[in-house]
Amino acid sequence: MRLKYPITPLGSIIMIGGLMVSINVHATTPTSDFQTWIPVNINVKFTEHLRGFLEFQQRIGNDNSHLTSTMIRPALGWAMNEKATLWAGYLMSVDSTSPSSNHYLIENRAFQGFSWRDTANEKQFIWEVRNRLEERFLPRNSDPSIRWRTRIRVEQLIPDHSAWSVIASDEIFFNLNDNAHNAQLQAGAQQNRAYLGFGYRFAPEFQIETGFLYQHVWRKAPSGDQNNKVWMTNFNLNF
Repeated sequence: MRLKYPITPLGSIIMIGGLMVSINVHATTPTSDFQTWIPVNINVKFTEHLRGFLEFQQRIGNDNSHLTSTMIRPALGWAMNEKATLWAGYLMSVDSTSPSSNHYLIENRAFQGFSWRDTANEKQFIWEVRNRLEERFLPRNSDPSIRWRTRIRVEQLIPDHSAWSVIASDEIFFNLNDNAHNAQLQAGAQQNRAYLGFGYRFAPEFQIETGFLYQHVWRKAPSGDQNNKVWMTNFNLNF
């Protein structure tokens, strides 16, 4: 077999037995975006065991030039003890069809969760493991896309300045079933989010935390993986 033409990122032409054969090779160049996420989280302790949660979040993408997502996420929790809580909730997400599009699609999502929150070093170190099972009802899909996600979060209060803290977290997402209408939602690892930032508590009821989040989304060929660099600022209210 003799190579007649060089291979290019889009394809090649070779000679086999005097026949010219074209082979397509799809480019899988990763894509990236710089975004800003602004979640507002409200936690309410109704009774000794009953908890409430409400999140409102907006995401600005396309290199911080376009509102790409708006999310509303209410939930109810049952505190089994001071550390463990069971959760059930709902999310509505309004997402643009592309980073620069003014056309939006609505996703409805049910989720169930379990969180474990504990402290160490005289409560100067706070750690939490959060697990969620999500049933995503996507546009043009009759069956839900099932997703599991696990987040590990740690917070270290700064000695002698306990209003300030350093925060780090990592969260990984897995699709648990195949989606017949979306090649990018097949079973397997779907994305990972790594975060590092700092927080400031103005009062026990109010904290702001801000920092850098790196989001990696795995894509099926011929699409390249998505690497988003995100500046995220959380407003946390506790009642």
